[in-house]
Amino acid sequence: MTLSRRNLLAMLLLAALSPFASAEDNTITILTQQDVLSDYQKFLKGRDPLGITQFGGEHSRRDVVELVLVQQALKAGGNTRPLRLVTVNNTSDSYNRYLKEVSSGNASLGGNSVWLIDLKPLADKVYISEPSIRQGEFTAGLYTTPGNKAALAAQDKAAVQKLTAVVADSWKPDIATLESIPIPNVLKTQSWESMVGMVSKQRADVILAPFQPTPDLSFEAAGQKFVPIPNIRVGLQGSRHFFVSRSFPNSAQIAKALNTGLDQLRANGTIEKAYRESGFFNEATAKWSKIN
Repeated sequence: MTLSRRNLLAMLLLAALSPFASAEDNTITILTQQDVLSDYQKFLKGRDPLGITQFGGEHSRRDVVELVLVQQALKAGGNTRPLRLVTVNNTSDSYNRYLKEVSSGNASLGGNSVWLIDLKPLADKVYISEPSIRQGEFTAGLYTTPGNKAALAAQDKAAVQKLTAVVADSWKPDIATLESIPIPNVLKTQSWESMVGMVSKQRADVILAPFQPTPDLSFEAAGQKFVPIPNIRVGLQGSRHFFVSRSFPNSAQIAKALNTGLDQLRANGTIEKAYRESGFFNEATAKWSKIN
């Protein structure tokens, strides 16, 4: 359901990160998901995001450092308008909701990158930024549970192809990636929560997930630990971009500032540094075999 102006203002008050209280003043609103905002605030520990130069540490991850990058890019591109982070709640359809709220003008721009394949159909509604993650840069692991010995023993493409993967049916780049290996047995479901549940119950063996900045590359979801198949990685097809609503006031200026700033952050190494120190560009897996 589309947010009303009243609901958006309520969100702005709840997620207040600047002294301004309305999207109808000069404020640029940056949309993210609630769990990302929570980790972002823990990562900052009261620091000014515009002054961040070290992107690692507790609560750092791709989504978190992207919120920092998008604000730094706007500043580097010449923006002087105040910024505010607003949120959509995490739901089974939160990715599509996130796209919809920005494309319909309920927020100025998205604070986290999305796949170009999902932005192209919205090109008449959003400005698409320069890529923050370029084609070929997004690599991921095939994650399973520590008790799935058969999956963990799959040390080459032929062995991986015998496994069963699960993916959300709306995750087009993930589906294309699994098909590029190819893994013949791919189950499709509706959400991330369903995906991790199916692997936990061993109805499927693996899910695609970015490598994590934890010492053993693991993550926890729904009370279950997940670990990557060692020495195996896959390259996701496509690039990822930020996007600005065309229907938000002064959107062309916002998009210009964002792109100018991203170009500067790319040139001075900040984008690569942020993704590397957050663990997204994971040095521990750089020499692992890419099987697609």
